Amino acid sequence: MLRIGICDDEKIIQDELKDMVSHIVFQYGEVEFSTFSSGKDVVKAVEEKTFTCDLLLLDIHMPERDGIETAKYIRMHQVDVDIIFVTVSKEHVFDGYTYQAFSYLLKPIQYPRLEDELGRYIYERSKNSRCLHVNINGRKEKLLLDKVKYFEADTRKVIAHLLHGEVTFYAKLSDLQKVLESYDFLRCHQSYLVNTMFISGYSRTEISLEDITIPISRKYTESVRLQLDARKDGEYGELGK
Repeated sequence: MLRIGICDDEKIIQDELKDMVSHIVFQYGEVEFSTFSSGKDVVKAVEEKTFTCDLLLLDIHMPERDGIETAKYIRMHQVDVDIIFVTVSKEHVFDGYTYQAFSYLLKPIQYPRLEDELGRYIYERSKNSRCLHVNINGRKEKLLLDKVKYFEADTRKVIAHLLHGEVTFYAKLSDLQKVLESYDFLRCHQSYLVNTMFISGYSRTEISLEDITIPISRKYTESVRLQLDARKDGEYGELGK
């Protein structure tokens, strides 16, 4: 299921976008909509942990909290959602790059243009076949593995730390390890399973993932060395340095 959020302070625009998007994505499968009348509503949903959108169509010119401020909040808080800016002006087009927007659409929205961008988005999303099906709050969801930096064991649950945000579900890390053996995930500790594509460096005692370090326990030192040394020489550095 694709979950799409529409944030615009004009109800008529919300309805128009929802109608067009419904027609466009119908061929790709089920879609669930969430609507927001301001960036303030989006932030509130994030803070209350009720924000579940995969894609957010975000107006820029809104009262209280505009789209740029909202996008900034989303990225600062690592919310895992793609953004398409929808606005009346080109003046903020470079903010699209700053806040990693998937696209930037001008109002009034032209159906063919929206169709092209949504088709491109769904293609980019679906071509990634690396995924894990998990139960989250009683619902079966697809977790894109290329967005998972690492999994962390938390009692009877597992926390998936994503590029933007995190997801928690019931599982055993040992079971995940078996499932993900062929997907370049590395067990380095009783509590951690790491996506090797995000490793920026490592030593005998820890692995670096951009802005965080993950410990390597003594039990896994040798297996970590063998797996990482088997990869491209010099990609991470040498274990033990």
